[in-house]
Amino acid sequence: MYAIQIDERWCKGCTLCVISCPTRALRMAGRFSVRGVHPPELALVERCNGCRLCELLCPDFAITVTEACCVQR
Repeated sequence: MYAIQIDERWCKGCTLCVISCPTRALRMAGRFSVRGVHPPELALVERCNGCRLCELLCPDFAITVTEACCVQR
């Protein structure tokens, strides 16, 4: 299982992460961020396969993918 952290302060809402997700695990949130854009969110955790395409293609470096076992709370 994987966790996706999205730094909404950096995200400009370009949707590249959502479009490029091969498992369609991401979606754009219905709410606005502090920047006034709809940020992406991990909608279906069980679908995320950890491919990191969202992280690699994000032009703002706003996404970080980690293994859920390694996420500190």
